[in-house]
Amino acid sequence: MPRISFDPLAVLFASLAAVLLLVFLVMLGSTQPSSRGTQVPYTTVQRMATAGSVRFARQLDYDHRILVVDRDGREVWASYPANGALQDQLVNTMRDKNAAVTIDSQSGKQAKRLIVQVLLPILILASLFALFMRISQKSDAGGMGAFSRWAGRRSKLGPGDPQGPSFADVAGAPAAVAELEELCDLLRAPDRYNALGARPPKGALLVGPPGTGKTLLARATAGEAQAAFFSVSGAEFVESLVGVGAARIRDLFAKARDAAPAIVFIDELDAVGRKRGAGVGQGNDEREQTLNQLLVEMDGFDAGGGLIVLAATNRPDILDPALLRPGRFDRQVTVDAPDAEGRAQILSLYLAGRPVAEDVEPAEIARRCSGFTGAELENVVNEAALLTARGGHTAIGMHELDEAIQRVVGGPRNDTHVLSDEELETIAVHEAAHAVVAASLHDGAQVHQLSIVSRGRRLGRATALLLDRDRTVLRRSDLERQLEVAMAGAAAERLAFGEVSTAVNDDLHTATQLARSMVTSFGMSPLGPVTIGEQSAEVFLGASLQELGSVGPGTLERIDAETRVIVEAAEERAAQTLDANWAIVRAIAGDLVEHETLDDAQLAQHLAAVRAAPRNGGHAAP
Repeated sequence: MPRISFDPLAVLFASLAAVLLLVFLVMLGSTQPSSRGTQVPYTTVQRMATAGSVRFARQLDYDHRILVVDRDGREVWASYPANGALQDQLVNTMRDKNAAVTIDSQSGKQAKRLIVQVLLPILILASLFALFMRISQKSDAGGMGAFSRWAGRRSKLGPGDPQGPSFADVAGAPAAVAELEELCDLLRAPDRYNALGARPPKGALLVGPPGTGKTLLARATAGEAQAAFFSVSGAEFVESLVGVGAARIRDLFAKARDAAPAIVFIDELDAVGRKRGAGVGQGNDEREQTLNQLLVEMDGFDAGGGLIVLAATNRPDILDPALLRPGRFDRQVTVDAPDAEGRAQILSLYLAGRPVAEDVEPAEIARRCSGFTGAELENVVNEAALLTARGGHTAIGMHELDEAIQRVVGGPRNDTHVLSDEELETIAVHEAAHAVVAASLHDGAQVHQLSIVSRGRRLGRATALLLDRDRTVLRRSDLERQLEVAMAGAAAERLAFGEVSTAVNDDLHTATQLARSMVTSFGMSPLGPVTIGEQSAEVFLGASLQELGSVGPGTLERIDAETRVIVEAAEERAAQTLDANWAIVRAIAGDLVEHETLDDAQLAQHLAAVRAAPRNGGHAAP
């Protein structure tokens, strides 16, 4: 059991506050008005004085009360008004009737009330304030004192810590690992760099979308370098109290220097590193002071002294330029979503040590998880393990992994809404069309599975590579094929039913955004090889929206018109392919209605006969 230690000053302030509070309560009771006898109206006292029945009276000036004893010895009292003339008249009347009247100014009670109302509250508040300041300094719970000691106890990993991860625990990010290995070598052997006159980097910024493993990479870097590790969040430095954030920055860096070689990791750097001058108000002023202190600290230490700053963010576009200049964060390491090989490595890492069926192939699972981050892949494996336990099995199989992928993408199966036969047919034709058009293009967009099972808000799903996220360079023909696959569902509904349903909503959104990017970003339209508007965010974050506020209305109309032409041409090409393979579409839709889900083997039998349709010269993309 840990030993409890007491701070003498804290005990002193607490005792002083308790004693003062007790004195306050006792004196407060003594200053309250109190009188013997029965309370009566003031008019009753006036009638008694006029009738001459008052034997003795005592006037209390401070309490504004008068105590009266009548001829029979009965005691009464009444509150009198502040009108001095009425009170003087009452006293004179009593004296004229031979009553003994005394006046008590209550000077002692006035002094007590002054102490109770003014002096004691001030002393109590001062004692409590001193107590809270002492507690905050000792426990570092929001105080400006030894914040770094609290951060160190909470998140410091010392050299050789067996719980610290290493680069062996990281998969799917070889480029980032290669960059960070050099930082580890710098901490292990700084003399080799100093002998060559090389200036080691002071910091590295890990940039990437959420879930790609930026925090894991930082911890692995500290574990690989056998260095102390200090991990804090950028939000911990931002407080409403002026100067707290800057003090925490100073304390953190002072503690890290004492523990060198060390790595300071600031997660979510954008919380404290936003561009200055972006807002007004005291909160913004405090954030800017904290940022200024961070800039000063990163300029004020020698990188050869064994201290390196790592930071992570998924919003590099809003960081202050002063943070990104050489001498502070010298390097930006992009940690993007892994490719197919990286996904297979990550899956192998998460599946290691778990009971896995013999038919499980990480590479095959990785092909079905295009665009997934490391966190999403970990969730897939975890969901598969839960499904395996729920089903009473002893090993994770491909069926559980497939279902886990569906749950991660679309959510759990929704059995609360039973679709009618007409709705099932519509969804089946829609999803079959995606598969047939994708198979006719022969560009690698292989369909792995078709399903009309409702999940969340999705009524069905074609597990196909509609957008090949593993490729970074796409030609116009590649984008047109993606558009054709995306518009296949709408084209099939028009051919089968003469109209479209609400099931095309997601497809239309995807196609419209892609076509607009072709017009405004990629120069793939009659508007010419220009970009229209300014890019608002990093591309890897999935934000391709444009700032179109400075574009004229005529240009906006042309953008809308060209976007419509591209989407309509894609739908017409999809309709031609479907018309040439309509029997296959109907066959797949029939099997979907019957079985709800079709896997690789079942689809291959249908898609083997799909052929590309000859173009009849209709509308084409410009």
